[in-house]
Amino acid sequence: MPERTLTTKIEIAAPVAAFLQFEKLPEYHPNGFFKSIRTATPNAPIEPGTKMQVVIEVGNLEPIILENSPSTFSWGGRGLLGTFNGNHSFHFTESETTKGGTTFIQEEQFSGLLAVTMGEGAIVKMIGLKEKTKKGFEGFNRDLKAWVEGGK
Repeated sequence: MPERTLTTKIEIAAPVAAFLQFEKLPEYHPNGFFKSIRTATPNAPIEPGTKMQVVIEVGNLEPIILENSPSTFSWGGRGLLGTFNGNHSFHFTESETTKGGTTFIQEEQFSGLLAVTMGEGAIVKMIGLKEKTKKGFEGFNRDLKAWVEGGK
């Protein structure tokens, strides 16, 4: 089965820290790609194996947390009959270009029969899912950067 990876990156002028406060998502990303990111059960631990509810522009997902560490927060899920699966991650590393800053990388590894829609080619470009998803990731990155750098 094909596997595709979509990666976006932004420099944030703030130290490496776990500054993803998902409960504040409506404040810093009000009209964005991600509508809600939370655990499926209120107050559940944010640790590997915990089920989540993630609402994005195109639908609702129920992935499982794969990692929650100072450098990575990730989740993964499977689509209907494994046709479109994804492992999503947020990576935080000390910036090599912004003194005292963070390089924030957002990435999704797509697999399954429909992962081809995240590849290259004329038909894929006509479908537009890869470009729409990339723009959604970049919009989130910009909103997160503005919020963190604004001292919220």
